[in-house]
Amino acid sequence: MLSTEEINDHSRWISVFEPLPRERADLIKKYEVTQELLDYAIDPYEKARVEVDPDAGVTLLIFDVYVPTHAVTAPQTAPIGIMLTTNNIITFTNAKTNFVNGIIANQLKVLQKRGPITDKLNLVFPVLYRLSTNYFGPLRRVDQQRQQIQRNLQKRTGRNAITEFMEIETGLVYMLTSLKGNVSLLEEFKRRFAPRMSTRQRNDLDDVIVEAQQGLEMAQMTSDVSERVSNAYSKVLDSDLNQTMKYLTIYSIVLSIPTIVSGFYGENVKLPLADGNLSWLLTLVITLVLMVACVIFLINRRWWK
Repeated sequence: MLSTEEINDHSRWISVFEPLPRERADLIKKYEVTQELLDYAIDPYEKARVEVDPDAGVTLLIFDVYVPTHAVTAPQTAPIGIMLTTNNIITFTNAKTNFVNGIIANQLKVLQKRGPITDKLNLVFPVLYRLSTNYFGPLRRVDQQRQQIQRNLQKRTGRNAITEFMEIETGLVYMLTSLKGNVSLLEEFKRRFAPRMSTRQRNDLDDVIVEAQQGLEMAQMTSDVSERVSNAYSKVLDSDLNQTMKYLTIYSIVLSIPTIVSGFYGENVKLPLADGNLSWLLTLVITLVLMVACVIFLINRRWWK
């Protein structure tokens, strides 16, 4: 679906939502879009980057946005395409990223109320700024969730907490990858096009880069802390398991002594005092002495610690 809104007298914003083949042909015919860049723009798995076609005068930004989702293990980011032609801005979204069109529409209204929009970049940079800061809220919530899990672990260590940490780290991987791509994209765009920008536009782009880098640092810090805490508690669980196995081994050794002693007296072998009326008491004494000796030996070897 294609929809069009005027930015100024000579520029338009064309919103492209999951275009049909006929609409793709119209984009190529009417709006200077090349087939190659169009394929990049509508690919839902495209990585964040800048693509430039100098012959057609078209620049494509693939920018990763945060996508709210209730499925923790599902990807929490998705790419959108922002294509800059000679006069127009063309955005490419799908069902997951359609909310971006609302952000652009609101920003367009705000700027038009302030006065004429003289350059399409004056619309693009505030939108990118908003999309970059959209990562902050989810990252803070992830960090708060991590802190809550860590507090619970201080009371009781369990494997469920390790699973929760793994889910957090999975979500952070998507955000980290997307934020790294966005920072690289913005820095590449600045390197290529900063000489053609006004001072205000360069400042706006710098603000976007700062916010994207801040989001990246937040995600990296949360990921590092989550990974280290998860590893620490994994070691605690392993240590508890080793301690349990140690206790079971000690108990097995000590409890095997009665079986050994009774086994000797159960054999058809002549043993001292085996024929007396109190021979059963002797076996108990021997058993207890050997068990106590075994326990003392294990204690001296520090097997209980």
